[in-house]
Amino acid sequence: MIKSISFLQRKPGLSREEFVRHWLDVHVQMCHVVPGLRGYSVSTIVEHQSRPDVPSLAMGEFDGVAQTWFDSVEARAAAAASAEGKRWHADGGSIIGGIRMFVTNERPVVPPPTASRPKFKALSVIKRKAELSAQQFQHEWAVVHAPMARGVPGLRGFTRSEIVEEQFRPDIPAFPMDGPLDGFTESWWDSPASRAQTIASVEGKAWFAHGSTFIGYVRSILLEERVVIPVRETVA
Repeated sequence: MIKSISFLQRKPGLSREEFVRHWLDVHVQMCHVVPGLRGYSVSTIVEHQSRPDVPSLAMGEFDGVAQTWFDSVEARAAAAASAEGKRWHADGGSIIGGIRMFVTNERPVVPPPTASRPKFKALSVIKRKAELSAQQFQHEWAVVHAPMARGVPGLRGFTRSEIVEEQFRPDIPAFPMDGPLDGFTESWWDSPASRAQTIASVEGKAWFAHGSTFIGYVRSILLEERVVIPVRETVA
């Protein structure tokens, strides 16, 4: 199964409130008839965050994040080619003025709970340190850093997403971003206050300190997540 992560920038002339209203009230509701869609979530921005120990990744402003799950890249393409998918994409084109889309392989480390799922999550866009190879980065990220998450108090969920490819839409331009990127992380929390407490803990400080040894640039956003279609695996 593959997960797509899309960063959405509203069209010029639309306020963020107008964009979010159409996105949530009209566009999101159209997803239920799209064939092959295995999961769908949308997230609105609570705040942008920065770190004193890792420079901020240069990236154009955006107004929301959409995530979709399909069985494969081919299944995603088939959905986009369907009548329902074309209508869905056309509606998106009426409110989205810029976009960056990434197909990823999701690697759950601390699976977020399905019941009483926290609505707040931090999404981090990561670019490795220039002196590290892709293999060195992956080792630090996957083998060393990820397992440390299991000992961080108050962390309700943590996933890594490895980039398969970036995709582009002919009808919506790509907004600026300082790539190439190396991956994304998502971490779930009960509240912004609980996240701050976790970061201040001994375990949280050690976790973040290790991240600074292999992350060259990062853009972190605190989001309010809305799960529209819970991720469901293919039934054999």
